[in-house]
Amino acid sequence: EESNERITSSGINAEYGQAKDVQVEFVRIDPFVRLFLVPDSAGNFKVSFKVPDVYGVFQFKVDYDRTGYTHLFSTTQVSVRPFRHTEYERFIPSAYPYYASAFSMMGGVIVFSFLFLYHKDTKPAAKTE
Repeated sequence: EESNERITSSGINAEYGQAKDVQVEFVRIDPFVRLFLVPDSAGNFKVSFKVPDVYGVFQFKVDYDRTGYTHLFSTTQVSVRPFRHTEYERFIPSAYPYYASAFSMMGGVIVFSFLFLYHKDTKPAAKTE
């Protein structure tokens, strides 16, 4: 999760702190995410979301224009990059079925090898005429 775009209402009319319709966009060329900012008691606006699985240079954009108030426009540029191989979780819970299948195949190979190596054929009885 990436996030916590904060826009403070310091220096801006305190009425912005009561607004429920302020939106933030997470934009590359087109908006990937568009959410409402949630005001807290201190007058800060916050939002939290999961970044799309696309890397590049994105912008947080707030463009709030309401009749009777000052136009509020803010952009912040951020870079989104894929995880490095050392930043992933050690064991991914959604991959447990694959782990189980890999270990069951290893167990099957061990059992098959043991049976193949240590199986003794019975000698056919000598022919009697």
